[in-house]
Amino acid sequence: MSELISIHEYVHKTAKIIATVLDMEVLISDNKMRILADSNMDSWGCTEMLSNEAVLSKAMKECRMIMLKDRDSEYEGCRNCEKKHVCDIKSFIAFPIVKNDEPIGGIGIYANKRESQDRLIGKYESFMDFISKMSDMIVNKLEEKQENTELKALHKRLSLMVESIDSPLIGIDESNNIINCNMKFKSMFSLEEKNYETFQELCDILGSNELKTFTVNNHECFQKQMTFYIGGKKTSVFVKFDPIVIDRSYKGALIYFKKTSDLYDEVNKITNNFSHIYFDDIICNSNVMKRLKNDSIKFAQGSSTILIQGESGTGKEVFARAIHGESSFKNGPFVTVNCAAIPDNLLESELFGHEEGSFTGSMKGGKIGKFELANKGTLFLDEVGEMPIHLQPKLLRAIQEKKFQRIGSNKDILVKTRIIAATNRDLEKMIDAGEFREDLYYRLNVIPLIIPPLRERKEDISVLLKYFLNIYNDILDKNIRSFSPETEQFLINYKWPGNVRELQNVVEYAVNIAKDDIIKAEDLPKRLLSGKSGETTVIKPIKEIERFYIDEALRIYGDDLSGKEKAARELGISLSTLYRKLRE
Repeated sequence: MSELISIHEYVHKTAKIIATVLDMEVLISDNKMRILADSNMDSWGCTEMLSNEAVLSKAMKECRMIMLKDRDSEYEGCRNCEKKHVCDIKSFIAFPIVKNDEPIGGIGIYANKRESQDRLIGKYESFMDFISKMSDMIVNKLEEKQENTELKALHKRLSLMVESIDSPLIGIDESNNIINCNMKFKSMFSLEEKNYETFQELCDILGSNELKTFTVNNHECFQKQMTFYIGGKKTSVFVKFDPIVIDRSYKGALIYFKKTSDLYDEVNKITNNFSHIYFDDIICNSNVMKRLKNDSIKFAQGSSTILIQGESGTGKEVFARAIHGESSFKNGPFVTVNCAAIPDNLLESELFGHEEGSFTGSMKGGKIGKFELANKGTLFLDEVGEMPIHLQPKLLRAIQEKKFQRIGSNKDILVKTRIIAATNRDLEKMIDAGEFREDLYYRLNVIPLIIPPLRERKEDISVLLKYFLNIYNDILDKNIRSFSPETEQFLINYKWPGNVRELQNVVEYAVNIAKDDIIKAEDLPKRLLSGKSGETTVIKPIKEIERFYIDEALRIYGDDLSGKEKAARELGISLSTLYRKLRE
């Protein structure tokens, strides 16, 4: 509780007023018996203390008014007081100052002359009424002081909270006066040395009429991308206006600012769009996969678009993430868009974003597209063969020109994004069928990577079985040592229509169900043992398979005479047979 000493100047003035109005002597003390005011004193001081036997002390202790008409005859405390021989007080009225039913001080009116004693006794009731009102005034002043102190403390706490918020922030009242502005905001716009009091003045300094218009005319929550000059450069900033409404009455607002680039980085971190896969994480033992890894490491150093082709489950996204992890874009986000998983009518918005109100059901404040989120990073277009034909021209333009427009906007957004696409479909056949644009295909297929299915690289199966066994031993807290030789050989000979993804699922199932420390055939899924894979094996024409391997051999060894000789030798055919097949 605040003490009367905290408003000692006001208490002293009050004592002087009471003394002047009543033409009496006045004494005021606090509940610690300190004399805070005496009408005989010219200024405040608390060097004297009341004795425990004093009338005013007794009035405060008992929280009641005490009236002494004759000090010597009526109050034992006065008779026993050591100062009675020098005290000239004849009559005394003691009145406690009470706050919340507790005494916090007392007011005493005393007479030291015969005529003043008669007046004190004769006007007792009117004096009491006046003293009661003055006591209330002292209590009100103390409460006001306490409220001001609490308000200052609250303001200090709020200021510290505002400074601790990890965003540039300003607060305004209902009259658009700035009531708070944290250092992050001042630092962002280099405003440390500039003076401004109103929001309009601040907008003028920032050179933003758009911000002024939105905040003055809108008392509802909104968010919008705006452009400011920061450090002499045009910078996109995400602005959020959060109004303060009390009893349906607008009382001001908090306005948050965040650079769009910083916001995208935060979104990508929260959504795990930063890749942590590298080529060392790709487990293989076959020569074809080792060569593919080495080629991919070289391709990763550039910025050209890559098209990864292969059956479902071969690890196309793993390769894409590894390429990102070895590239100059590795510090940026890795953003995935599965073109087959998003409905056609939503895919354009997912890729390029949209402005608020651009179509029915559009998000309030608009939406950021994956191209923007992938800025300074990699955009992985999975199942690109499923992209609808009407959207392909816009994708082509975005890849070629590194810019695009949101739905409902005519403003170009520039991005520096590397594109990696993947598909398990034959895009050349889709071109012939009119289902895929030829120009988009060539733009995507600048660097082709073809991941062979698992059944064509059986050398990888054993190392993958061991790799996934160790993983699921840790996850499931098991201690399985290996697969039995018969089981491992069975899995090596299995066709794996679901490729690496299917193999991983089989190992997880087996680790879950195995009773011993060796996985046996009986621990495998029943569909494997019955020969029913659950997926349809892809049967390809012999010429298509030949073409694939001839193309791969020439890509590895070169298209000159020496390269063709090496390719023919690796393929197990003569050079003349190779030339004949090339002509075919």
